[in-house]
Amino acid sequence: MDAHKKMEQLLHKYLSGTCTPDERLQVEQWYRQLDLPGELPSMEQMENDLAEVRERLPRKRVQRLVPWYRYVAAAAVAAVMAIGVYVYVFQSEPSGTESEVAATSLPDDLAPGGNRAILQLADGTEIVLDERPDGTVAQEGKHAIYKHADGELVYQPKPSGVDRDAPVFNRLQTPRGGQYHLVLPDGTHVWLNAASTLTYAISGATEERLVQLEGEAYFEVARDPARPFRVASRGQVVEVLGTHFNVNSYPDEPMVRTTLVEGAVKVSAGTDQGPVVLAPGEQALGAAGNPLKVKKVDVAQAMAWKNGKFNFNHSDVATVMRELSRWYDVDITFEGEKPNITLSGEVYRNTNASNVLDILAFYDLDCRIVNQQGIKQIIVRKK
Repeated sequence: MDAHKKMEQLLHKYLSGTCTPDERLQVEQWYRQLDLPGELPSMEQMENDLAEVRERLPRKRVQRLVPWYRYVAAAAVAAVMAIGVYVYVFQSEPSGTESEVAATSLPDDLAPGGNRAILQLADGTEIVLDERPDGTVAQEGKHAIYKHADGELVYQPKPSGVDRDAPVFNRLQTPRGGQYHLVLPDGTHVWLNAASTLTYAISGATEERLVQLEGEAYFEVARDPARPFRVASRGQVVEVLGTHFNVNSYPDEPMVRTTLVEGAVKVSAGTDQGPVVLAPGEQALGAAGNPLKVKKVDVAQAMAWKNGKFNFNHSDVATVMRELSRWYDVDITFEGEKPNITLSGEVYRNTNASNVLDILAFYDLDCRIVNQQGIKQIIVRKK
């Protein structure tokens, strides 16, 4: 059953008083998440909300007016419906494992991404991790490299290994439709989003821990006051001692965004402005060579991909489509001008593309998947 049908049924159950306690709680949670001013809307606003619902739904779906004492319940659901009718899928738990979702993909649908990456060793050898069995995949100097079943790559010291004086670099690259979790030799955890590359030293005497990032990654840095941890990306450098933060530096994004979750970081952009220091909940953003701007942000939105979700909080259509393109490994084509609207909502990333596009349809977007000679793309146009 699709999201619209389930939403419709829950609406009628709520209005008729036949909801289960869990269903009633779900509706009330939706309403609280709207962050509307005041505790309750006015009677006039309730009537306007209901009228908008009737406009959006086929006439047969709203057969009668509800009694006045149910206006509060109706307004709660109506307000949700009026902003997109997306909440059922956006708040639903994942229905299965990644492989189960992919197995149900239709011929003209797009399965979600998964744990896919290529490891490049110091000698240039490339290892396609999703084609290797779990266990040891390589040896670099004094480190054994292990692949775990849950999409995790770990560097662990090996007593029989030999360290080298000069730094030895490895590279981990995720394709479009891929992601991976990396544990560096110092214990730092890095989650790489789709279409991203991380280059890092695994041995050799160095006074700092410097990594090069292209794309997006979330870092939980192991504390080592003697060796600062630095992330270089698109002309910017993030310096930390031990902290949690996210860096979004895709080449096709207009700005580099560094979001601090915990601790403190110093961000430099190579300008006369000098570095800026972030506090938790702040984001530094700016294009290479331009002064940085700092603003308060919703940390949950920056971390959503790492937690297995899309989170579109007042995002423009082009930004949303770039994210879908990277995760579903598909090209996006706009018919006519790009719609000048913003989208909001949250949905788990382990769902097929068609489910996400069905949700976007409530924003008057016509999104369809086309397959031409084996090449799939998403066509987007304003209805």
